[in-house]
Amino acid sequence: MRESPDEDRGQIILITGLTLAVLFVAVVLLLNTVIYTENLATRGVDAGGAEAVEFRDGSVEDLAGILYREHRNGSANATAPFLASAERYGRTVGGLRARDGVVADVRVNASTVDSGHFIAQNETDAGFRNMTAPDGTTADWTVAGGVNRTRNYRLTVDSTSVATSAGAAFTVVADGAGGNWSVSLSNDAADAIDVTVRNETDTVSETFLHDSGENVTIDLTAGTVDGQRFPALVWAEGVQNGSEPYDSYDVRYENGTEARGTYHLVVDERDGTSPLTDSSRPYVVEGIYSVEVEVLHRTPGLTYGDTVRLAPGERDA
Repeated sequence: MRESPDEDRGQIILITGLTLAVLFVAVVLLLNTVIYTENLATRGVDAGGAEAVEFRDGSVEDLAGILYREHRNGSANATAPFLASAERYGRTVGGLRARDGVVADVRVNASTVDSGHFIAQNETDAGFRNMTAPDGTTADWTVAGGVNRTRNYRLTVDSTSVATSAGAAFTVVADGAGGNWSVSLSNDAADAIDVTVRNETDTVSETFLHDSGENVTIDLTAGTVDGQRFPALVWAEGVQNGSEPYDSYDVRYENGTEARGTYHLVVDERDGTSPLTDSSRPYVVEGIYSVEVEVLHRTPGLTYGDTVRLAPGERDA
């Protein structure tokens, strides 16, 4: 019996529909496979990359702490002790990572050491000392002369020891070819301190509250007072502005009898105008301004390497 034309057309439509359905299902499965593969690959790279970056950042942070410790240990030259400590640190972290199947290498490139000078005043057995020269009486004096760069400059002061007004207050001064920049600390209160910044054209003053009886930390290179941002305070804006090589300047203290506390800073250069020595109080030791750290982190799925310049507390860090 012969089929009618309508039945032929129906079969063709049915077959075409089934074919298209199969094609659509195949395309969807193919797209899902591609998307899944890309997501899996991306997650694998991100996870491995994040682990490597975390390892790098942690190593650099640890080495920054080691550098600060070796500077504070008081040896006349902190470079050799730091390089030795950094080598021991590299061996230790390499051994620990090897237990997890990771090849890790952290080393300080001694040939990249940019020498500097660490200057500090520590707390005494009797408590805070005033900000005078080592003789204990000279209130106006040069902390470091002929400086080009300064990093990690922090002061911690007892706010009840500062003057009541900015006119006779303890002042940090930077004098150089680029002009005069200064910051004064005043108020004489147990829970507040006034910070006044002056440059060639402007004066900015702000009062910062803090917990009563607690000391206040002023970070000159980061531009913070007890962690609170104070843009006018940033060292780069008043001292190391422009591009390298920077003009040299002198770091001086005025009215050092009008504040008690501690401080530390690292400078790249210094001339003979300061009375500081490695045995004075406050003191200066030779050390490191910056150095390069080479980091390698290798897993079965990723090899990561980087070279990082270590200069903790630099003006633009």
